[in-house]
Amino acid sequence: MMENSTFKNSEIITILNTDFYFISLDAESKTAIHFNNNTFKFKPKGQNTGIHELATELATIDSEVIFPTLTVLEPDFSIVFQKHSFLNAKELLAILGKIK
Repeated sequence: MMENSTFKNSEIITILNTDFYFISLDAESKTAIHFNNNTFKFKPKGQNTGIHELATELATIDSEVIFPTLTVLEPDFSIVFQKHSFLNAKELLAILGKIK
């Protein structure tokens, strides 16, 4: 839902393109991803279901994975901010303004 609303906001697009390196990750992607000297893969959890290891790594807060999750990383790839929930444009602009 955020891709079809929040991330279509022109002000958010401008901020993400100028001040951040934005990536949208599908937690059910089956493509292996090499990130931070590790290779993350899709892990099946049953027939036609599973979760990508990188999604688990980036979306886990208090031992729980809930989607959508917004995760912001520092240049050294440490997590500086995480939030589980849908964010509208106004909420995301406030968060990005505090981070950058």
